[in-house]
Amino acid sequence: MYCPGIEFFGSERWQRDAPDESGAANGRPSVVIFEIERRFAVSVPLMCSSAPCGFPSPADDYLDRPLDFNELLIENLAATFAVRVAGDSMIGAGIFPGDIAVVNRARTAIDGSVVVALVDGEFTIKRYRHRGARCWLQPENSAFKYLEITDGMTFEVWGVISHCIRFL
Repeated sequence: MYCPGIEFFGSERWQRDAPDESGAANGRPSVVIFEIERRFAVSVPLMCSSAPCGFPSPADDYLDRPLDFNELLIENLAATFAVRVAGDSMIGAGIFPGDIAVVNRARTAIDGSVVVALVDGEFTIKRYRHRGARCWLQPENSAFKYLEITDGMTFEVWGVISHCIRFL
């Protein structure tokens, strides 16, 4: 399954199906992979208590330690990249079009992991399923069918999605 409009963030690392001299992409769009760059540490205050979504509660007078988003989102800087999600096959897992998925290439995919995979030259985000000798990619939307990985296919897990960022 091809993810149209897939975008990666950071510094350029790899490119496939680059445009030829005429600027055409030979019928397939270019996909550029980017690494995450840590330029400076930014932290924001983190309240020590949680904020209920129901009825209001009295606020506490103190804050917890500052929250560093780099520390929160990045486990292994050298093995981390981000990708903007396209398509709605993973909405049941809370991953929606336009979200930014944080992907860790150092993590090993296990049964049930949500992964970025390259299948027959096309990127997809799905739940990785593995039982015995059988392997398949499972969407989290009943409108989509699972994708059985067979001997004739090229298949590579590019990384495990560790976090998903959504802008409201």
